[in-house]
Amino acid sequence: MEKVITVVYTGLYAVLLGVFAALLVLSSGEELPTFARDPPVRRPFRRMALWLIKRLEKHRERRRRKGKDLLIPGEESVRNDLRILYPSLKAGREEVMYRLDKFERMLMLLFAGILLAGAMHVRSFTSGILQKDGTVQRQETGGGDRQLTVRASLRQPEEDAAAEAGGEENGAGSPQEGQEGSGIRSPQESSEEEGKEVMKDYGTYTVTVHARQYTKDEAESAARKILRQFPESLLGENEAADQIRYPIVMPDPAQMQPFTLSWESSRYAVLDTDGSIFNEDYRQGQAEEVELTALLTCGDYQFQKKMNFVVRAPIRDEQEKLQDAVGTALLNAEKESADKPDFSLPDSAGGLALTWTEKVEDVSGGILILGIVICVLVWYAADYRLHEKTRERNRQLAIDYPQLTSKIVLFLGAGMSVRNIFYKCGEDYRQKLASGGHNRNKKDSRRQNGRRWLYEEVLLVCNELDSGIPEADAYMHFGRRCHLRQYTKLCTLLVQNLRRGNDTLLQVLQEEAESSFEERKNLAREMGEEAGTRLLFPMMIMLGITMLIIIVPAYFSFSM
Repeated sequence: MEKVITVVYTGLYAVLLGVFAALLVLSSGEELPTFARDPPVRRPFRRMALWLIKRLEKHRERRRRKGKDLLIPGEESVRNDLRILYPSLKAGREEVMYRLDKFERMLMLLFAGILLAGAMHVRSFTSGILQKDGTVQRQETGGGDRQLTVRASLRQPEEDAAAEAGGEENGAGSPQEGQEGSGIRSPQESSEEEGKEVMKDYGTYTVTVHARQYTKDEAESAARKILRQFPESLLGENEAADQIRYPIVMPDPAQMQPFTLSWESSRYAVLDTDGSIFNEDYRQGQAEEVELTALLTCGDYQFQKKMNFVVRAPIRDEQEKLQDAVGTALLNAEKESADKPDFSLPDSAGGLALTWTEKVEDVSGGILILGIVICVLVWYAADYRLHEKTRERNRQLAIDYPQLTSKIVLFLGAGMSVRNIFYKCGEDYRQKLASGGHNRNKKDSRRQNGRRWLYEEVLLVCNELDSGIPEADAYMHFGRRCHLRQYTKLCTLLVQNLRRGNDTLLQVLQEEAESSFEERKNLAREMGEEAGTRLLFPMMIMLGITMLIIIVPAYFSFSM
């Protein structure tokens, strides 16, 4: 099954890379717009994005002819936001750039995810250290340990049959010897074969293959210091050395460097050297005493400490007994070949013939899924940022509205026409940008450099008036572009004054200016409440840190 999954994974990555290669070839003839050619390093992905967008539009056109359409999440809201943010002639260009950037980012992220996942998948083939003959090359003297994960399973029946046939043809050995060489199954396994429930897998094990032994001088005091930790550090969940009901916790040999830590048990059937206990047949109240010896070896120096344990543990099932036998066989095989350049996995354990396959972790699938998830998040994040930019524009327009109405009232009272008022506001805005805008941060051209959305719209009104558009139409366009109730009302008053005349325009605008300042106060109050809500989470974090600073010292003082 694992081979099938490996082949499927390999084929999947090959297909995905082939799809990108095909996209690169198919999109090589795409001509990018002049405003979308920078930076050059991103042009291949931008061409692929343009090719996909064109094919998507053609597919949607065919569906529209059939009376259907292809739903793209967030398309309408994005289009409305772009129309609000870019009402001038470059709105179409901005929409093209937005879609290109969106598809381009997704393609780049997906390609990076596929490459990383494929690299991890290829690495899983080359990272294994188990050789075909069942051996593992040890590190040179003084090197680190090597660790591998293996799975124990029975040999294939045809191999056992071939071995048995070879023994019969040679005619060598007694019937008992022939049985041992042919991998005869145990009675329990025979009964399982009769019930068609043959156990072929004996679990997954982690084996540490130590480096070849080497000689080092070590002080006797360091060895005594390590041995003084026993047996208290071995108890784990057990209450005391005479109340062993759970496996004891064996220390990590890597922490004993430069010593080599080994164990000897007086009764391996009760307490093994890996800390396992075998008490499945114990009756209630039954106890077995075991002497466990810790051996610290470094070159020609050896130190030991003997400890007495009393085992009183619960019963364990037959499957775990077989797994313990395999684990014990692995430890014994590693110790027996400690002075050899290779470590050979045992051929049998518990009277059963075993075959070994290395289990190499392959995390490429998770990385691929993560890349796809990130692409989806990027898609929605782009729409969210655009929507937030639209909200910020509307808020800025609402904040600047009282200032505009006050200027109109002031200039109307001074005798200026509405047309000249817009020209005056636009000219003042240009001078302000030219005088101080270049000294500001250029992070966002719309919010920094002194730029304001309202006066950008005022400049558009001036451009429309200069191009010959009727004054009333220019004011109505201004109100529609702002998309706010206040501006619609203001433009309606201005248009009525042009078409029918309005002697009370100045008085009405004064009342509008007063009410707009009240609305601005309410808006400022709402913004303050929103800022307070955003600060709530950091305040909770600070409160938690403060409580920890107070509680932790108090807890340790009480415990002492």
